Amino acid sequence: MKHFPVYLALATLGFAACNNGKDNAAGTAQQSDSVPMTPATPAGKVDVTLKNRNKDTAQVVIKFAINGQEKEKSFDQAILTEGTDNDVIRVAWDKPNSAYIGVVKPNRAPRYYHASVDSSNGALKIFWATVPPKPVWLYMENVQGLGKVAAAASGTTNSYKKNIKSGKIIEDFIAEIRPSDKPDNVVLYVEFAGVNKTMTMPVPKGYKPVIQTTGKPDQVYFSMEKEGKLDAVMDLKVEDGHLQVDHLKEIK
Repeated sequence: MKHFPVYLALATLGFAACNNGKDNAAGTAQQSDSVPMTPATPAGKVDVTLKNRNKDTAQVVIKFAINGQEKEKSFDQAILTEGTDNDVIRVAWDKPNSAYIGVVKPNRAPRYYHASVDSSNGALKIFWATVPPKPVWLYMENVQGLGKVAAAASGTTNSYKKNIKSGKIIEDFIAEIRPSDKPDNVVLYVEFAGVNKTMTMPVPKGYKPVIQTTGKPDQVYFSMEKEGKLDAVMDLKVEDGHLQVDHLKEIK
């Protein structure tokens, strides 16, 4: 049997102690690269509006106002449909004249934008930020909770099996939660077209591990359920005949 590669897109997740210092009004205090930033006191304002959010390609409209100037820019982006607009947006000021904006994608990973003032001419800039500084994304993801959108608990199971066609391949897509030899862990098994992956997954106290269905036969989540809410931890799906396993978040 021909084997197809497993594509892993592991979201970088940091879980360091929070720095709860006072607002950095000047925005110049030196900060460690391994801990979340201390937010600055804003010297301006950032407003974010989401348009056509339920479509495959939505729009993120960012308005930036500071020093008597205003700038608006829009970006095409697919956006998570679960939760409210406020659930999928975070704004964090790393300097009085610099703010990062995070908007959650359907796979629950964030996309970042940066609004700032050009130091050379004072012009306002709004750009897509491919990778923000580590202290910034640590703060936005682990302190502000960017990407940690809970979904209502429904459509869950411990064993999922569906015969699907992906690309030119017709095979069973399987996702199962199996017992582990350690009481605080479970084994997550996923398979498609002869390719399989077995992962030992920790289960935080008070949570129940489940396979969460999505309404799409070729995609499920490995999620943690607590008090009727679900947090997706792993995105398990098949695209163009390839099994994909994406690590979305870690729950402490």
